[in-house]
Amino acid sequence: MVGAWQKVPKESLQAVEEELSLFVMDNQDSPFNVKAGFGGVVVRFAEKRWYLREWHSHESLEINLVLRGTGSVLLEDRRYPLLPGHVIWLWPGQRHIPSDWSSDMLMWIVEWKPEFFSRLQRARRGHPKPGELKNYSCRRLETPAFLRVQGILDGVAGMEKPDAFNQGLNFALLAIWDEFVRAKPVAREAFLHPKLEQVLGLMNDLTTNLSLTQLADAVKMSPHYLSVLFQKQTGLSVPDYRNRQRLNQFFSLYRARPEIRLLEHVYEAGFGSYAQFYRIFTEATGQTPRQWLKSNRP
Repeated sequence: MVGAWQKVPKESLQAVEEELSLFVMDNQDSPFNVKAGFGGVVVRFAEKRWYLREWHSHESLEINLVLRGTGSVLLEDRRYPLLPGHVIWLWPGQRHIPSDWSSDMLMWIVEWKPEFFSRLQRARRGHPKPGELKNYSCRRLETPAFLRVQGILDGVAGMEKPDAFNQGLNFALLAIWDEFVRAKPVAREAFLHPKLEQVLGLMNDLTTNLSLTQLADAVKMSPHYLSVLFQKQTGLSVPDYRNRQRLNQFFSLYRARPEIRLLEHVYEAGFGSYAQFYRIFTEATGQTPRQWLKSNRP
């Protein structure tokens, strides 16, 4: 039953642990190990060796926020596509498994200890009810919400003290839930067109800047048909998708090296001019770059 507390069979867990042990050659701790005194984990995740690739469930509450790449997740008896901006909300006990992840998959994974599930129910009465959990699985964040959630997770991940981290987890739980409820549901079993998967792979290479016509030529489609298909299956136009990629890259570059001049990050992220960056940034965040920098100085 969706939402019921279930346990992964012992033999399955053993198989998963044996599989993971083959990948751990350098004695590094898994990023998903919860430290003493911490209420969960926040991981910006690219290295798939740490992720369970068998059917499994958790006692924890979990979200996956896709930043880059494509794939899907099998959740109980349903399958959902994964694209940038998609959020999968995994409830305690829900069995799931990742499927067909592209090699460039990048996502945030957040896990809250079980007691946070009760906190969410108390704080947001009526959501979720046990019989409604299947209605709250995968949703697509619009660009402003997508950027807000990334900022929240960046902030929480950087907190080193358990009390500050746990307070950040509590804030993130409610803030991300509120964004999630407002977001548009993603239809289950919406498989991506194979040629669209090829196009997304080409676009995920940020060193290229192929036009719609060039992308269509590469997969032997008409530009019009590709444009319609892209909008239908991703919920975004080709330019909007590309601009979201550029913004995500800009924020990653800035947070990694805030001492570098803003304009250098703008061009490295793929924007053709500061004017283009200014327009897209302001539309997406509701702030000018100067206003955002003032409120986000490290």
